[in-house]
Amino acid sequence: MGGTRFLGVGVVEGLLQAGHEVVVFHRGSRTPSWSRPVQHILGDRTAPGDMARLAELEPDTVIDMSAYTRAQTELLLDAMPGVPRLVHVSTVNVYRPSPVLPWPEDTPYGPHPLWGPYAIEKIGSELALRERRSPALSTVAIRFPLVLGPGNYIPREEFVLNRLLDDELILLPGDGQAVHHYVWIQHAAQALIRAAELGTAGFCPFNVASRRCITSLEGFVDVCAEVSGTKPQIQTVGGGPTGEDLPVFNGVDCVFPFSNENTIADLSAADTAGLLQPFLPLHDMVAEALQVLQTEPGRRQWSRTAAERRVIDRLAHQAGHQ
Repeated sequence: MGGTRFLGVGVVEGLLQAGHEVVVFHRGSRTPSWSRPVQHILGDRTAPGDMARLAELEPDTVIDMSAYTRAQTELLLDAMPGVPRLVHVSTVNVYRPSPVLPWPEDTPYGPHPLWGPYAIEKIGSELALRERRSPALSTVAIRFPLVLGPGNYIPREEFVLNRLLDDELILLPGDGQAVHHYVWIQHAAQALIRAAELGTAGFCPFNVASRRCITSLEGFVDVCAEVSGTKPQIQTVGGGPTGEDLPVFNGVDCVFPFSNENTIADLSAADTAGLLQPFLPLHDMVAEALQVLQTEPGRRQWSRTAAERRVIDRLAHQAGHQ
């Protein structure tokens, strides 16, 4: 389900390399180049009629990359209720935040207000899987933190690198010291493929991140500066986790692409299940993103977000009154 951009492209390619036959259900907005042909079914997963066509398939596994709402998950379950193995892409944002870190998989559900409707709907998707999938079937939810990788359609590394390369000020919400877990795109793809092979029964959630890849917001900027050979200009701006004292973090219109809120997951269950890849330094991840950024001129065209502009205006106003 999905599979034609960013993480999904790597999952499909990994399945092909492992010898699997792959069917991709997507809207047709892009068609990546893979090493072997795949079968395409074009449709809208919010349309019951389009989803009903999936009932004709008899796959042994479904990897769901594109369920963002409970309704989308329920339509999939309506179409293929008895698929033997189902792997759902979830998020660590389903947890109710706890000051005791890291968070294991039995941490209670939120939602945390900071993640707004996104967290509510992702929790809803997991609840639908718990309630409607037979305990005799394998249902795995992979809970990812922030995903990093070249060509990310969410500008994370690029957000920081572009400002560094152009010697521009980088604003950090709060004090910039909250720590986050990251997962490298290739590690995430391999985890999804391995999850499909686990053969567990019932609903099994796993936190998956890259080993030892934990930094503060300021630390992430420092790593990007070291990799790019630049000197960072950083200013902390207060304003809570969002930098503007907003109740919900907006990853599109943001002061910085990560919130100033600690998010660390316990990886021990995933490690035991064989879902984690060997350690890869964060510097190497950023270096690959930098290489792609420098070879694609269009990605070097950027402008400040509206949130950045608002905060810069606020700081200038405050300075003028001191």
